[in-house]
Amino acid sequence: MSSYTNSQFDNRTDDDARTADETAVRSMYEDAPYPGLGADLKDLDPMFRHIADDLPERTPLRFLDVGCGTGHIVVGVAKRHPDWMAHGIDLSQASLDVAAELSSMHNAPVNLARGSYLEPLPFEGGPFDVITALGTVHHTADPMQAMCALRNEMSDDGWMLLGLYGWRCDAGKFDIKSALDLLEPDLSNHAARFELYDALMRHREGRIIHRIATTSLADIYYGTRTWLRNKRRRARKESWSPPWTDRYTAPTPPWIDHFCHPCERAYEVPDVRALVEGSGFRVVHNLRQGIEHPQLIPPEWRERYDSLDAWDKWRMSEVLANGGGSFALWLKKA
Repeated sequence: MSSYTNSQFDNRTDDDARTADETAVRSMYEDAPYPGLGADLKDLDPMFRHIADDLPERTPLRFLDVGCGTGHIVVGVAKRHPDWMAHGIDLSQASLDVAAELSSMHNAPVNLARGSYLEPLPFEGGPFDVITALGTVHHTADPMQAMCALRNEMSDDGWMLLGLYGWRCDAGKFDIKSALDLLEPDLSNHAARFELYDALMRHREGRIIHRIATTSLADIYYGTRTWLRNKRRRARKESWSPPWTDRYTAPTPPWIDHFCHPCERAYEVPDVRALVEGSGFRVVHNLRQGIEHPQLIPPEWRERYDSLDAWDKWRMSEVLANGGGSFALWLKKA
């Protein structure tokens, strides 16, 4: 279980609930192929550099992106690593159609399949050496089953990059989503929910004094850093998924994904630990939420802090840090 969930299966663990979750997710992404970011691709090389010296010695290396959506990751990997065999699977055929177009546009061949990765994968050729599951496990009907299934598809010396929503990062989003639920509980009524969202944003924007009073120096710092990072991305023709904190002016697929999703969860460190260890993985690199911040630890705490295991240190940073982010973890089989 996570710190936040609206999954039917999490509240009623039977096959009908699991099917209902998966059906609802598939329907949403058929209507709004995600992320739908245009022709530019995503670049995972900054993530891959953490394992560059320890990739499985296999030619060609087999790569899999689960919940690949419109293919901005899997096609990006195929383009930057033409010696890899790149595969992607997704519930939504509409999203995969976009991925196929991107593959052709960039002359970057990928093997795509529609289906659920909670089931045996439809790809031949043996286990995968690198698997990415970014922003998808928290949308599956059964995250533990999903993680166990992916472990079974991974080579013994393989790597998996797991990305999960962090509750402390997204709590504000879920507050807005809950408010929209009270006024328009039909998550598939995107137009009506967007009208309500837009009215709330315009109302907040009009409260100038409130905005000034609630903007901290940390907000200004992180906002400026994000602006500069996105400017560099544009210069490199690299796409990225816009966060929920962006001001949306239309019900785009990213907005629908943030505020209308029928099955999602958000996690804190203890939840992630239960999911990772319960499915037979171990963390080798923690890249985001929970990463250690030694400056937060009082000198008087240092001796006791140093005796903690990695998970407890990550939890310490999570509860002491101002705000939070999403999780990004490089995993290997335990």
